[in-house]
Parts: sequence; C-alpha cells; structure tokens
Amino acid sequence: MFRRFSVVNRVDIRSMGFASVLQIGDSNQIQTRARAIAVQRELPIYDAKEGHFAKYSLFLDTEISILKREQDIRMHQVHEVPFICVKSVEIVSFGNSGILHIGSTDNVYANARILQIRHYIEEEPFSEPSI
Repeated sequence: MFRRFSVVNRVDIRSMGFASVLQIGDSNQIQTRARAIAVQRELPIYDAKEGHFAKYSLFLDTEISILKREQDIRMHQVHEVPFICVKSVEIVSFGNSGILHIGSTDNVYANARILQIRHYIEEEPFSEPSI
C-alpha cells in the first residue's frame, strides 16, 4: 500500500488527559478503550459503592465490537503529491484515552463507554395560572 508522508512543523499541546497518546510516526494498529461513570448531583452526597462498572450492562463488553460490512467498497486513490504538509497543530486539551496521531496507520479500533448519572431535586410540577 502506498503511503503518504506527514510533515508537521510545530505541535503545541497544553493538556493531555489520562491514558492519552501522542503518536508521531507510522503504526500498524491503534486500539484504545475508555470507561467512565460521571455522577452529578445537586446535593453533593455520594455513596462509595455506586461507582462499580459491573453494576451496569453498558460496561460488560470485554472486546471492542466491530461492525460487519454489508458490501465491499472499491476505491482508487491518486496522490499527486506524496506529502501532507501542515504548518502548525495547536490543541488546548484532548480527553482521556484521546489520540493525536501524525503518520499512517492500518487499523484503528476505538471504543468509549461513558455513563452520565444526574440527580437533581425535583421541583413541584409547573401549572398554568387560572384566569
């Protein structure tokens, strides 16, 4: 397979999250998986037993699931210039298990499972004033 060359003059990253990767150069395969439970409450009362992944079916998968293609795709590419040139890449922040990859790769498998739990104090139901 013909590969293009990536040329980046400058990379400026201010913040990288946990398990984030800056990959410069070619790679054969990238595989990443992130899991998180985010709990937000109006009253900050938390139970230490509520953050277990096993309690939620969302987190039961052990491998990254890959969708099957319905049909083959044929593609013909012509790269008149073998270089991808970029003057500057500026990133304020990229999250947990994020990847910045400069180069070529054959396969990328990425999977994120994030459960958002929000508990708010319920107000009385809204009712229209009678006229």
